Amino acid sequence: MTVCPVDCIYEGEDMVYIHPDECIDCGLCEPECPVNAIFVDTDVPPNWKDFIQRNAIEAKRLSDNK
Repeated sequence: MTVCPVDCIYEGEDMVYIHPDECIDCGLCEPECPVNAIFVDTDVPPNWKDFIQRNAIEAKRLSDNK
């Protein structure tokens, strides 16, 4: 996703992941998400809370393999 000014979004097999340590919380990616699945971590809907940890793990793995 080219909208990210710090290039912290990594593409996985089934979705993209935002590296939580690299993200500067600018919010530019939120309106670009085609499925409206990007939220500030404190605003994640309850039924998607499990994705916070999955995102962190996968983003770090993908960035290490970059």
